[in-house]
Amino acid sequence: MASKKFTVSCAGVVVYVAYKTVLKGSSLGTLGLLWLLLLTVPWLLRVLFRVLLYNNFLSPYRYLPQPSDRPHWFFGHFYHLHSEQLPGDTQLKWLEENPESSFVRYYGIFRLERLVPKSHAAMQTILQTASYNFVKPDMTRKTLALIVGDGLLNADGDSHKRQRKLLMPAFSFGHIKSLTPVFVEKSLALSKHIAGMLDNNTVVSDDKVSTPGEKIIDLDPLIHATTLDIIFKAGFGTEFNALENEDDKLVQAYRNVFIIGKITNWWRIQIAMDLFFGPGVIPTKRNRTVKASKRIIEKFATDLIREKQQKQKIATTFGKSASTTDKDILNILIAEGKGALTEHEIRNNLMTFLAAGHETTSSATVIALYLLSKHPEIQANLRAEIREHIPEYASYRSGDKTDPLTSLTYEKIESMKYLNNVCRESLRLIPPVPVTSRQATEDTMVDGVLVKKGTLVFIVIAAINRLKSIWGEDAAKFNPDRWNNMSPEALSPYSFLTFIQGPRSCIGRRFSEIEFKCLLIALIGRFEFGERNPGEELALRSMVTTKFINGLSLTVKYAM
Repeated sequence: MASKKFTVSCAGVVVYVAYKTVLKGSSLGTLGLLWLLLLTVPWLLRVLFRVLLYNNFLSPYRYLPQPSDRPHWFFGHFYHLHSEQLPGDTQLKWLEENPESSFVRYYGIFRLERLVPKSHAAMQTILQTASYNFVKPDMTRKTLALIVGDGLLNADGDSHKRQRKLLMPAFSFGHIKSLTPVFVEKSLALSKHIAGMLDNNTVVSDDKVSTPGEKIIDLDPLIHATTLDIIFKAGFGTEFNALENEDDKLVQAYRNVFIIGKITNWWRIQIAMDLFFGPGVIPTKRNRTVKASKRIIEKFATDLIREKQQKQKIATTFGKSASTTDKDILNILIAEGKGALTEHEIRNNLMTFLAAGHETTSSATVIALYLLSKHPEIQANLRAEIREHIPEYASYRSGDKTDPLTSLTYEKIESMKYLNNVCRESLRLIPPVPVTSRQATEDTMVDGVLVKKGTLVFIVIAAINRLKSIWGEDAAKFNPDRWNNMSPEALSPYSFLTFIQGPRSCIGRRFSEIEFKCLLIALIGRFEFGERNPGEELALRSMVTTKFINGLSLTVKYAM
């Protein structure tokens, strides 16, 4: 990054000197073109050096296996990675082409080398034993910072250790268990909302359906709003009601941030520009939208923190413990981190939890409903288990006063073994976050390969989770029963990487899992979901999380 700034500065100096001497009176367009040439010529020479010499004859990784897919001279394997039906498909193919190797080497934009680790030993070193030798790359950190700030997700080294230690009380087992009623309440609100759509004759589907009492509903925005409501109530002790208020500025801000656009040549050029100049620097429409959305989110976070701090101050004035004023995550974070976390760190972690805490679970729930709609027999088996534990669901109708879901407890949720299998299998097959990246801060030996300082390593969760060498020949199949009889390879913590492993594993895993299960219980227990167009494979794309390009419209009716 320093060399890039130096190059930009030098180009600016040359243009200024030229303007004062040789190019006196030249137009701004001419000067701009000169500046652009001064920037791009040395950069293009570096690309050509990599293409013609370094990658083939000088790279320490030239002996590692490479994909059978031929790379573009400029974009590398970028086209292959962004033309797949399911995120991770391409890297999965590359890994399975080289079953004996612990790494596969491929090329990104500008023909920069990337390594994809495969073996358990490699994963253990990168994620566990030498995890702080592998940090988030500068590009990744800055891209995430545009959305979630610079909280725990972006911290490294001692800062990460300190923040994680201070945040752990907010994600303890006892505290997450105590939040179960919030998950139930908001899942129930979603169930009632969908029931209202089915019962309301003025709400029509965007398409005709053949079965009476059935409607086509786009579930993506409804689930997205519900997980926002959950993180507001459980995370920050605030009622938001995004489900009934989809036009709210904050709801729209998150929708704009996580929207998935079409993969076009202009989109590819924007990615290249972000790599060269840095994320968010070029004022494209997408970057302007993300920055405007971030300002809305930052203001909300700042106001909420100050409100909580004031509430704690009043409580301590009357002799009460600050941490007992409310039981939400933010309150605990402010009380436990007092004096140890700055207001800036608290705000950035609030933004991280607000984004990650709703978006990943929203993505996971939508994906699970998609898979269950394509496998009605699995959906029926799951519904049978839910109704076995909540028998009132079978006879419940909208007019009844008390919804059976109100009796749902943490213990009852955890006793549903098939539900647990369905959730894990969905998270394995299509993980909400398909890939994470690391950059070596020093030379490190990883499963027999010396990974040099500065090397980019991509841990492709969506590929590792579907390797046949780990999960068997049916690795690409949605089969919840596989979790009843696991192979030794699949039992390794480095075979199921949806939540990562080691010191940087997902701190909110238990929060997300219980929330995910509550949502499925509320939805599958009461409704039956079917494919809008039977047999159609819907395309998914991933920016930060995996999403359906055009949302998820399914047929919905009351389950018998």
